[in-house]
Amino acid sequence: MPRQLVLMRHAQAAPAAFGDIGPQADFNRALTPHGRDSARAQGAWLRARAFAPQLVLISPARRTVETLAALGSFYGDQKPDIRYVNELYEATAETVRDMLYAITDKTSNIMVLGHNPALGALVFGWGARHCPPTLEGAMQRGFPPASIACFTAEKPWNSATDREIHLNALSCQ
Repeated sequence: MPRQLVLMRHAQAAPAAFGDIGPQADFNRALTPHGRDSARAQGAWLRARAFAPQLVLISPARRTVETLAALGSFYGDQKPDIRYVNELYEATAETVRDMLYAITDKTSNIMVLGHNPALGALVFGWGARHCPPTLEGAMQRGFPPASIACFTAEKPWNSATDREIHLNALSCQ
């Protein structure tokens, strides 16, 4: 059975409060009501696809943590290992890819919940190679808040090359 990887960008967040500047202000941005609704809808989409991750790598920023909570339970019978990874907050695509290289062979189904530009860059990099015609329109819209891209690979994530990772579903809110 192919391995599954879900990349999700956090849902829509409110701007930092007026006058509140700096990295901590950005880190503490909360979801908007629309963001919570979008995340709930994406949770229903994941449940309909019967995606059950073994591992969730998540940025510890408030908006990503709130997005995960708003998704609701889509895990199936076993709760995944949820790891809050500081490096996801200001990650590059290469940082995220390196995280996948560090995952054991036994972990097949993974979710990464983080931020652009890293996730969008991975989605476009991998998706452009093997984009099903039915997803081309969605790919052209970018990777807006609450977007989910689903990939598969036959090999373990720590050894699959970029050419062996295939986009098979995309949901943009």
